[in-house]
Amino acid sequence: MVLKSVENRLERIFVRTFSRPFKNALQPIEIGTRIVREVDLTRRLSSLGPISPNQVRVWLGPSDAERFDGFQKALVAELEETVRQHAVSEGYSFVGPVVVEIFIDDGLKAGDLAVKTEFVAGDSQPRLLASDGRTFAVGDQPLIIGRSPDVAVVINDSNVSRRHAEVWRTSEGVAIRDLQSTNGTYVNGHRITAVSLSPRDDVTVGPLHFRIELA
Repeated sequence: MVLKSVENRLERIFVRTFSRPFKNALQPIEIGTRIVREVDLTRRLSSLGPISPNQVRVWLGPSDAERFDGFQKALVAELEETVRQHAVSEGYSFVGPVVVEIFIDDGLKAGDLAVKTEFVAGDSQPRLLASDGRTFAVGDQPLIIGRSPDVAVVINDSNVSRRHAEVWRTSEGVAIRDLQSTNGTYVNGHRITAVSLSPRDDVTVGPLHFRIELA
């Protein structure tokens, strides 16, 4: 499902960018598939569970790189999200932010690519990811979720209280607390008072779903 999702998004970019398909040339879904395979092959086990590499370098041949010129930023963003979503689906954690870089290798033919993954430690910056596409960094101050326009995460819906819930950092990760809301805060379908979150957890506040990315 992760790769199918990124394939659909990148396919729409190709339709807008090119007037005809390029047969026998490298396609974005092939890059995503190769990256996911390398992530699985190079993941490590730790006391906290499986760890995913977080830096990915991709080398393309000159002709393929030229085809992607003009929307490489969109391609990189989608490939980074592919790594994140795959890690969530497999229960992997990261040691630092996810970064995908693309380079040109004059020795590669059209349709060929090389991928190298690495573990690069960095400052932890948990993020709250909303189902409507918004992203919020979880910093030193709690993130308040609610209907009020002066909170950090605004949900304009009558089923959401003005100050509905808050998300904050703990010594072990991220937690969420319901702020005595009328309709409740749910984690994996269960109404909660306060609970620690993992990347696999599905948080529901009103019409929106959220998940946590820990690095």
